[in-house]
Amino acid sequence: MKKAPFWNTAGACTGLRPSRVSRARRGAIALAALLVLARPLSAMAQSDVADARDHEQIPRYEGSWILGHETKRFDRFALPTGPAVRRNGQWQGETEQVLEGSRTRLLYVAPQERSTLEVFRNYQTALEERGFETLYACSGRECGSNNSIARNILWTLDRRLSNAGDKTRSAFTGMHDDHYLAVRNAAGTTWVGLYIARNNFKHFADTYLRSIILVEVVDVGAMEQRMIDATIMAKSISETGKVILDNIYFDFGKATLKPESDPALAEMAKLLVNDPNVSVYVVGHTDNVGSHEANMTLSRARAAAVVDALVSRHGVQRARIVPAGVGPLAPLASNETEDGRSKNRRVELVQR
Repeated sequence: MKKAPFWNTAGACTGLRPSRVSRARRGAIALAALLVLARPLSAMAQSDVADARDHEQIPRYEGSWILGHETKRFDRFALPTGPAVRRNGQWQGETEQVLEGSRTRLLYVAPQERSTLEVFRNYQTALEERGFETLYACSGRECGSNNSIARNILWTLDRRLSNAGDKTRSAFTGMHDDHYLAVRNAAGTTWVGLYIARNNFKHFADTYLRSIILVEVVDVGAMEQRMIDATIMAKSISETGKVILDNIYFDFGKATLKPESDPALAEMAKLLVNDPNVSVYVVGHTDNVGSHEANMTLSRARAAAVVDALVSRHGVQRARIVPAGVGPLAPLASNETEDGRSKNRRVELVQR
């Protein structure tokens, strides 16, 4: 089988082993890589959903595009390392590795002419060449009956990714020709579950009869301690004039506060109640993904949402809390990595 080449995010060809090709073919491959580098990024990923990007360690299959994505700073995930089985009424891997850390979910759509097996073999080779160790690989019924790894373990209650909606919910509807791969890097810090199947759901023409690729990545790490109480907030404002709040959460790309923000909002209200002389700016910050104007607008809207919640839910006087937004203008870290971008997306209280 002639393999379709992989192109990583730097544009380097990785789908063919240099040791197995002639000098002339290596020269041709190098020329092709230069031509790809000359192409604008928009031409390589024209249909990616907004704000999508590849995981730094996992290459993209050439010509595929991102249908949906999601990143959680800290999550628990049981990575199947054996076929799907049913125990005590619950589906799970016959063996599995329970992981905690930053979790990234990416859903790709492959070019129409590429079979699931061809895409799968390319991923196997590319990950192996990057030093990933195979923990388990299977195809079809080897993975468990009735597509159970995807249907009952990987793609269950949280299968609808907010940035693509129903298209991601139905990504593996009527799936066929499925393959699964579990790998980890040599250091044991990055674990990957890869599932590929052909979509037979006719409702969405742009995914029908195409190979759909689900990439689950867990970068293992300890949970950051983010709970900040009113006493710590007061101390920080007294010493530095501000307090950074990492535990204020919004819907993706929106100014809608998530319920997980309630504990932090309560502590902010307590801070203001405990010291009637304190007045603050509520300042919204973003990363640099997207246009400057959009980020400025979003940061102001998020700051206003926090102020509205403090006033309406906690009875804080509006005159004591003024919303402001600075978008990407005051980063805490580099925007070149997801970890840096996540630190830059925050809310601060600044003393007035």
